[in-house]
Amino acid sequence: MKVYSVLCLAALSLAFAACGAKADHELTEAIEKELYAEGDSTIYGLACDGCTDTIVVFLRSPYEGNDPDTLNILEATRLHRVFGVPRIGDKLALVRNAQDSTKADIVIVTEDFQAQWCYKVLPTLRRHAGMDHGMPTAQLSVQPDSLRKLLATEHEYGFQIKAEGVATPIGMRHRNQEAANEQLVEYPEGKRYREWRIFNGRLILTETGIDSLGNIYQKGSDTAEFVALTPDTLVLRFADGLRGFYRKAEEPKDETEAQKKEEK
Repeated sequence: MKVYSVLCLAALSLAFAACGAKADHELTEAIEKELYAEGDSTIYGLACDGCTDTIVVFLRSPYEGNDPDTLNILEATRLHRVFGVPRIGDKLALVRNAQDSTKADIVIVTEDFQAQWCYKVLPTLRRHAGMDHGMPTAQLSVQPDSLRKLLATEHEYGFQIKAEGVATPIGMRHRNQEAANEQLVEYPEGKRYREWRIFNGRLILTETGIDSLGNIYQKGSDTAEFVALTPDTLVLRFADGLRGFYRKAEEPKDETEAQKKEEK
């Protein structure tokens, strides 16, 4: 089993080599942020060589010289509770079976989760004082073409999941940023998530705000269950139902990357 440890540590070293001398410190902080939450039964580790559809081989975090663990995930795979595809060095969040500690009920490859996830929303007519509640729907067919075009204009909402529990909202604009010709319609309110974490195999997304003194405070949080996670699709089950997301391709960082992308 020592060979697995060597492979995992080698992968870990490559992954954080670019961080220089601060790599170990940053990794330790990230692990502590994930691990030490009261009541969290999730275990964390790094994927090792040997992961298949039936077993997951992982090196427990934080590393203390231990050999990798091997958990049976056959039932989890059958029940579609393995989210992502483990590759050597990937961070994993796992929930063991309560009756059999050699099995895992849930496996989440958090590396695959770190991406931009979006969905589309449509607007509705903005209601004004004195407006007949039945008029917008009943007379929609006789509204000007420009208004019908506005009502068919989708906006992209979503969030970007980053390392170390950081999230950023995508696509939600403040009302004072809306174009003048969009004042006839309004888009639904979206959640501006700034933090994320795994807790007992579930995803917790947190909204934060900044008070008048510049202090960050928690506005609220939503808990969701993973339903599906593929290279291009994410499905989460919130308290009010399922929501599907598509993976948004990240923009090239510079012109050189853009040219390489076009050449491919």
